[in-house]
Amino acid sequence: MVIYGEAAMISKESLDAHHRLAGTMGLCSWNVGWRSLLLRAYIEPPEAENLVTAATSDHLIVLAAEGKCRIEGQYAGRWQEAVYLKGDIGMTAPEEEVHLRWREGRNLKTLQLHLPSATFADVASLDPGCIREIRLPNQLVRPDPTIHSVLLSLARAAKATVSELYADSVAHFLANHLLTFHCGAPPVQVGNEPKRMALADALLRESLRSNLSLDQLAAAAGMSKYHLLRVFKETFGETPFRRLTRYRMEAARELLHDADATVSRVGYSCGYENPTHFAITFRRFYGLSPSAYKTSFKIRQQSSDADTKCIKSLDLG
Repeated sequence: MVIYGEAAMISKESLDAHHRLAGTMGLCSWNVGWRSLLLRAYIEPPEAENLVTAATSDHLIVLAAEGKCRIEGQYAGRWQEAVYLKGDIGMTAPEEEVHLRWREGRNLKTLQLHLPSATFADVASLDPGCIREIRLPNQLVRPDPTIHSVLLSLARAAKATVSELYADSVAHFLANHLLTFHCGAPPVQVGNEPKRMALADALLRESLRSNLSLDQLAAAAGMSKYHLLRVFKETFGETPFRRLTRYRMEAARELLHDADATVSRVGYSCGYENPTHFAITFRRFYGLSPSAYKTSFKIRQQSSDADTKCIKSLDLG
């Protein structure tokens, strides 16, 4: 059940939930610095008995990222059974406790995402026709290609230590997706507000070195985070995170033209404390590593200088 008026944050119960699980935890987005959602990866045992999940105020989404098993879950006093295959999604609504057991597990790996109830309330509050209390889905297995894709993208982003801005944007997108396609709530309609978007865009350009949050961006535009995301995408055709990354890569490319600039210093100047993350992002945009791009530019510059000298000598002759 979602109730309006609370700040979005991960509950202590969700942070401690792994102590009650059977799997071995690997990736944890909390260690990356994400606070708008909690994503964890687990390697699950072949079988488990009498596993009781923790009841938390957050909505839990579990993705079978690899492998399969035959699973049973007790929801509202009734046992349900299903074959859990790669790509399947299970959900546990806020404040619900679920009894689970499974067997015949083969190479089972899961991604488990906790989304704060307040994030759903933030999204739903923009629709005046939305009911005050929303019942989020509570089911053992339900395939959803969108959630599947988003959780895998989140895992990749967490491994690359992508900023909180990305995580917060994804949290609001998933909340709207769940409300629209799993709770029957209509998508929120918003208008185009170019002046506010210009303010947000200017802040992005000024924040190449800083770890800008979605809260700061929304405050600059004078709107809620979810409203900002919808209008921003409508205006610019890309998310704030994508636009900030593009601005950073464009600035990095120019800085690499300086013969005295090191790759690590350029990355740091553009908001990347991790040189590997900077190199991966730069290659994704330009097809070359920063070092290779710098070398290529130097060769082109030397060739251009040589051509210029040759032309001048011919003119003098």
